[in-house]
Amino acid sequence: MFDHTRRNLLRTALGAGALAPALPLTGCADLIDAVAKSCPDDPAESAGVDWIPDALHPMFYGFKDYDVAQGAPGPVRVFYPTYEGSPQDAPILKLCVIRYPVVLFLHGMPPCPVAEYNKQWFMGPAVLARCGYVVAVPNYSPQLPEADSPNIALANSYIDWMRHGWEHSKWADARESSTAVVGHSYGALLAGRVAAARPDVAAYVGLSGPWAEFSRPLPVLQAIPCPSFYMWGTADPIGGAFENLDGGGGLWSKLTTPRYAAVFPGEHFDYIRPIAACGGTPRGDCLLIESVAAELSALFIARKMPVATSHTPTLIPVNLDPPTVTLTTQQAFFAGAHLNGIQLIRTREGCRVDLRWDDGGTGSRRLGP
Repeated sequence: MFDHTRRNLLRTALGAGALAPALPLTGCADLIDAVAKSCPDDPAESAGVDWIPDALHPMFYGFKDYDVAQGAPGPVRVFYPTYEGSPQDAPILKLCVIRYPVVLFLHGMPPCPVAEYNKQWFMGPAVLARCGYVVAVPNYSPQLPEADSPNIALANSYIDWMRHGWEHSKWADARESSTAVVGHSYGALLAGRVAAARPDVAAYVGLSGPWAEFSRPLPVLQAIPCPSFYMWGTADPIGGAFENLDGGGGLWSKLTTPRYAAVFPGEHFDYIRPIAACGGTPRGDCLLIESVAAELSALFIARKMPVATSHTPTLIPVNLDPPTVTLTTQQAFFAGAHLNGIQLIRTREGCRVDLRWDDGGTGSRRLGP
């Protein structure tokens, strides 16, 4: 029926609880055979992993660059879970049945002309990949995305390519509801347009989106149909006014979908490391914002779009404070330094993020001393 290699991988998946919803209590040979064929041909591609990667049971991350020559809509870097410690061109982790939800990560305008600006965005996609997501980070020409912007269709084409054209598309979750979009600056605005065009999107993250550049920002924000996470800095009184969703008559408070706000006393580009070619880009005082923003975004997405499992996952609480879990020795090996930013900011002087939410109830907490 199926070979010994697939039988061993199927046993591993059953041990992880991944196949229970697919198998009726009476058993079904054809279904078991079909499920077994979802396993990789080579057991080494599973690296002995017998758990489902998620925000609390992470793997390493890998990435690979693609372009039109490889069938992509354009230049794009893809991040994904891996078992190898050297990330560039690392092999993707392949597990029976488990398929990774797709995240589209859209940059905005760089602080100065930079070739391949998408490759400056590293921490956010890497953390998501460690949490069990496959993340497309395309390079494109950002602009204020009005309703007829061609970048909306372009961005959507990357999501479709991840599921149907990428070399590892078999390992991407094919369900439309297993989609999240993330963006910074004009990329945050474009991500909002993409979410509005895909009503099944599970989660949206906007980092310092200059919403006030729209003549009527509220309808654009209200068109985002899914739970949303917004983050912005307050150090720049001029530029920051465009992204401050507490301004403009309290835009954040007028939204009705489940939503978060994370506000920090920093700058527009604190989410990435300084770009040498750009010289004196203003920076906030807290050097942890890059990692904390990446980790809060990943925890929010994991709360709203967990990697599909049969067993009850460890839920991310509404306050996005990661619960303590007991890891095996092998899991602890892969989990090194994961979510360290959230731990470090607790005692780091000069750092803080004020987090609040309206998600089945309201609340707030401060990350920082």
